[in-house]
Amino acid sequence: MRRKSQQEPPPSDAETAEYMRRLAELFVEHTLEDGYSFDWEPAFIHHLDNYCTEFAASKPSFEITHSVIMGAGAYLGEMIVRNSDWTWVYCTVENAAAVESPDGLRGYPHNKAAKRINNGTEHELEAFFTYAVTGGAPHGTTARIAKPSWWQRLRSQA
Repeated sequence: MRRKSQQEPPPSDAETAEYMRRLAELFVEHTLEDGYSFDWEPAFIHHLDNYCTEFAASKPSFEITHSVIMGAGAYLGEMIVRNSDWTWVYCTVENAAAVESPDGLRGYPHNKAAKRINNGTEHELEAFFTYAVTGGAPHGTTARIAKPSWWQRLRSQA
């Protein structure tokens, strides 16, 4: 969800959540028509990685790729929201929808979906989901919690 011009006010978090929810539901409906079965249970998230692999292998046009990134990112984000205490927010810095933890940690599911489709399996969506929902990095991934640098921590102790 990107703003069309700098003149328009950004969408509210509630508007962002509603738009992303509708987009995720459309993704589920449209992929069902293509023979894929997505659901809102966490066990189904691994199907998203498989779908992205098959989609990328089909060498789609830019327009179709963008559409799938928007749908897959909305589905990934909505899966996180429905299965955790994260919420949808609109990030004015990035001009994009994001999911945010109660601690203020932000994730950008559309960016992750784009990386998965464009760069391959090193950007595993199931790992992104698992990290957001459980707080633990799945075995074999490089997910980590962003911490202030050592000098920032030292200064805060002074």
